[in-house]
Amino acid sequence: MASDEITLSPATEQTTRAAITGTDMPDGFHIWLSTYLQDEVNPSNDGNYFTGVEYAKDVTEWKSATPRYWPLSGTLDFLGIATDPSELTLTCTWNASKNTSRVDVEVPETYATQTEVLYAASYPLAGVHASVPMAYRHSQARLVFKVRADVLDLIRITDITIRNVYTDGTLTVQGSGPLKAEWDFSASTVHDRTVPKPAVDYYLEPGASYVAFGDGIILPEQQNQIIDVHFKQRANTGIDWASDLVLDETYTFDDVFRLWHMGKQYVYNIDFTMAGITFTPSVEEWIY
Repeated sequence: MASDEITLSPATEQTTRAAITGTDMPDGFHIWLSTYLQDEVNPSNDGNYFTGVEYAKDVTEWKSATPRYWPLSGTLDFLGIATDPSELTLTCTWNASKNTSRVDVEVPETYATQTEVLYAASYPLAGVHASVPMAYRHSQARLVFKVRADVLDLIRITDITIRNVYTDGTLTVQGSGPLKAEWDFSASTVHDRTVPKPAVDYYLEPGASYVAFGDGIILPEQQNQIIDVHFKQRANTGIDWASDLVLDETYTFDDVFRLWHMGKQYVYNIDFTMAGITFTPSVEEWIY
C-alpha cells in the first residue's frame, strides 16, 4: 500500500522581523526536518526515520526536493529548525538521541543580513495524510534602542556598542519530552559588537520624539552585558562638529535584566536631559 508524502504547514508563534502578516512562516525560510519513528507493529524499525532533510515552500506547503513518505505503521515525532538560507547557512547535526539537533549559528555583522533561527516540534503523529502543523519559536532575543534629546545643545550619536557579547554559538534543540532549546558558548569567544545602523551618525534635535537607533540587533540567548553609548555634544550655535569645543563622550550603562531570553524583545529608551542621561529598559514579546 502506498503512503502519502510528508509535507509541512509551519507557522511562527510570534511574527519575525520579515514584513509578513500574522504568524505565517516567511516564504523564503527553509526548514531542516528530523523525524523519529515509533512502530508498535514492527518495533525493530524504531529510531530516526530521516534526519536533516531540507524543506522549502512549494505554493502553499513546504516540501522536500526528494519526497519523503509516511511509514505504513507507527507514529512519527517531528523536530524542525528554520531560517533564511540566503542570509544564514546552518549545519545541522542530528545525533542518535530521539529528536535532538545541534546547530552552529553566527550572527552576521549587519542587521540587513541577520535572520532568526526558529525551532519547533510536533509529536506523535501517524500517517495523517495532511501537512504536519508545526508552531515555531524564536531561539534568539532582539535588542532595540531608541534615543531622544531634551537639552539646549545638539547631540550626535556615533555608535552604541555591546561589550563582551557572544554572537555565535551552538544551539541544541531537544524534542523528546517537553520541547526545549539552549545555547552553548564553550567553543565561542566574547567580543564587542556595535549595533548595526544604516546611517553614519544620528543627530538629535532638542525636544524631538524618540528616534529608533538602527534596527536593533539579534543575539543568542545569554547573560546581559554592559552597553556603551558614544556621542558628541555641542552648543546649538553653528560650531563645527570637529571643533575642540565639542564634547566627545561615552555613557555606559548596565540594565536591570540578568538574561536576554529567547523569544523576547528588549527595548532601551535613552534620554539626554538637562538633568543628565537616563535609560529606561523594558521587555516584551517579540511581536511586530
